[in-house]
Amino acid sequence: MFAKLFRRCRKEPSSGSSSLKLKQTLAMLKEKEIVLQKKISIEAERAREFTKAKNKQAALESLKRKRYYEVQMEQLESFQSRILDQEQKLPQKSPVHCREVQQMSQKVKIDLQKSNLA
Repeated sequence: MFAKLFRRCRKEPSSGSSSLKLKQTLAMLKEKEIVLQKKISIEAERAREFTKAKNKQAALESLKRKRYYEVQMEQLESFQSRILDQEQKLPQKSPVHCREVQQMSQKVKIDLQKSNLA
């Protein structure tokens, strides 16, 4: 029962650093999304040009690349929604510092010793 109180404090990742990492990841995913949007528009334009030039094979290849980029975009959107969910689930509590836990455990230990001696 008291094992948790008397253990040494471990360095646990704080919610602040986790939140920062999530925000950085989200920013990176947004940048990738912008790049993919540009690639999709380029491939759509190329497909139009190939269609006008009556080059069906090249037009189909451009449309396949466009579809591939769209699938990647959908994956990015799902990653972004997961990250936003994780950010919301992070505890908003103030962290308890290791020194405070040690002081509380010392007080409990002293109280226990006093009650055993009495």
